[in-house]
Amino acid sequence: MADSKYRSATLIAAGAAVGGLLAGGDTSTLNGGIVGIRTTLELESGSVGFVTAISLLGAAAGAWFAGPLASRYGRGRIMLGAGILIGLGWLGVTLAGGVLPLVLARVVVGLGLGAASAVVPGYISEVAPTAIRGRLGTFWQISIVLGQLIALIVSYLLTLWAGSEAAPLFFGAAAWRWMFGVAVLAALAYIVITLRLPRTPPELVREGDVQGAQEVLTRLGGGEGASRERLAEIQQGQADAGGERSLAALRGPALGLRPIVWTGIGLAAFQQLVGIQIVKVYSNTLWQAVGFSTDQAFLTSILTVGLSVVAALIAIGIIDRVGRRTMLGVGGVFLVITLGTLAVVFGNAGDGAEGPVLTQGSAIIALSAVGVYSLAFGITWGPVMWVMLNELFASNLRTTAVAVCTAVNWIMNWAVVRTFPSLADLGLGLAYGVYTVFAVLALLFVWRTLPETRDRSLA
Repeated sequence: MADSKYRSATLIAAGAAVGGLLAGGDTSTLNGGIVGIRTTLELESGSVGFVTAISLLGAAAGAWFAGPLASRYGRGRIMLGAGILIGLGWLGVTLAGGVLPLVLARVVVGLGLGAASAVVPGYISEVAPTAIRGRLGTFWQISIVLGQLIALIVSYLLTLWAGSEAAPLFFGAAAWRWMFGVAVLAALAYIVITLRLPRTPPELVREGDVQGAQEVLTRLGGGEGASRERLAEIQQGQADAGGERSLAALRGPALGLRPIVWTGIGLAAFQQLVGIQIVKVYSNTLWQAVGFSTDQAFLTSILTVGLSVVAALIAIGIIDRVGRRTMLGVGGVFLVITLGTLAVVFGNAGDGAEGPVLTQGSAIIALSAVGVYSLAFGITWGPVMWVMLNELFASNLRTTAVAVCTAVNWIMNWAVVRTFPSLADLGLGLAYGVYTVFAVLALLFVWRTLPETRDRSLA
């Protein structure tokens, strides 16, 4: 992975990235337990959708407020607070006896996840040596997919043990409650980890602790000479950028914001608008069309998540060798081709009682497109967006600007999830056609607007 001299930086980044395990774990745990939750709490279909989506809005709020709070108290304390919120939220889900407590718990989880997503990638970027910043920056994304995989396996084993998601296990509690109970333990582990993480050198310099910053830089690797040079860069960068780090610092002449802030917002928005949250919605239909039965859903889910893990590992291997813009541009081309293929396949599919009817040949084409899409997104737009957001902004803007962009990312996530059913009712070909258009716009955005950030030094 990294040279041995960067071992400390790698371990610190990995510790912070455990927050990504919680984010990915929440997705798979909720998906694994939602059938049991619906049965135990007797939820209607509308309530199920609301419970699933409400945490996304909570995450947007958490990300928004995390920026100003991190500017005042430091990223480490916000990561600690995020772990506490996530743990309390999961405990609330575990004990929920009705819809209202469940919704409140999911909002709390969302606040924690949003706060973590706003500060962890930035923390990693500031502790990472420039030579391996891209690789360490991808830890957030790979932690998310690993969290999905681990939680998927845990949920499956608990369901298998109990017989169903709603069947009782220990002390008479339903299997889905134990899924979230196990997740609480993961949140507790993250809380302990955050207490051991150092402040970042730029934070220490802003607070006047130059000696502390020097000590941390030496610990992060590169030797005494490189550490002194990096410290001088941080001091000069902060002097050039100025001291204001509030939301007011983001104001500018372009529709009320600085142009670079709009660039970050566009990058964060397009990552969701290309449809990553829904492109796999009909994956079960595709697997069945090529010969898989519905009771093999777990295997197909493992294969899907495993593909994401492979993509993240590939990203780690190439991100510091290839320009960020190049990765997003190449990835954008593949997204346009694969989404366009899905639009054509589903646009020409027959109508069935349970969804689109595909021939085996068209199902193979669509399934291949989903696989290539997943790889392309997982290698490029998935991890690179998080790395670039923290490289775009000067030190006086970074914390608050990244928080705003992350909030936009969560809002777009919610918007795509909520609008897809209506688009699908009009036709899946139309739905995937819309995401194809967004992929084209994303490609144009990279080409015309996005600067290269790979070799920038972060102050």
